[in-house]
Amino acid sequence: MVIQHYPLKKIFFIILLLGFSLESKTLNVEDISFNVYRNGSKIGFHELRFSDNNNLLKAEINIKFEVTFLGFVVYDYNHQNIENWKDGNLISLKTQTDKNGENLFCNFQKNDRSSILNGTAGNFEIFENLIPTSYWNFRLVENSDFKKVINTQDCGYINFKIENLGSETIYNNTINSTHYKLTGKESSGEEVNIDIWYDDRKNWVKMIFIKDGSEIEYFLRDYDKN
Repeated sequence: MVIQHYPLKKIFFIILLLGFSLESKTLNVEDISFNVYRNGSKIGFHELRFSDNNNLLKAEINIKFEVTFLGFVVYDYNHQNIENWKDGNLISLKTQTDKNGENLFCNFQKNDRSSILNGTAGNFEIFENLIPTSYWNFRLVENSDFKKVINTQDCGYINFKIENLGSETIYNNTINSTHYKLTGKESSGEEVNIDIWYDDRKNWVKMIFIKDGSEIEYFLRDYDKN
């Protein structure tokens, strides 16, 4: 039997290369729960639950907003989304949205050579790996000033302009994060204006966006002192 001896530098390089390969295909995820506020008043929640089975990552997303005035509901929003990811790529998505009485949907299925989008915005075949607007995946803002994404409400596209606004410490100096600005336009013509924060482990930790002139703000439930 011949025993081969490899230099320590070569062994270290192999381990480093293997680690990089695994990391590039693995999504760092934790369950996320946000309380959601409109102009300082709580209106609902946004929750994400993750499970991993045989290298298949499943994300289950549930959003509910309810705005009231004098005891009457004047705006109601419900969104359910189930995503499946493999090797860092989206392979299927199914959503249902009730946007204040307007019913929207989006279905996505990845095949061998292309992906099929079927939703309220239309039916499309695409040949590129796109990120959906579920926001938990750091790849949404990574390594790009502009990014084409799938709107999970209706399967339309949004072309985001992405700005890195730098490092910030949030939640009373308890979380180190990076602040990004996302701007674009939905297929419906509605403007999108989002501020979003990810922590040092690339986890989604905060968001603010403008909707019909109101400021909608997300607070991690564990850090919400209101």
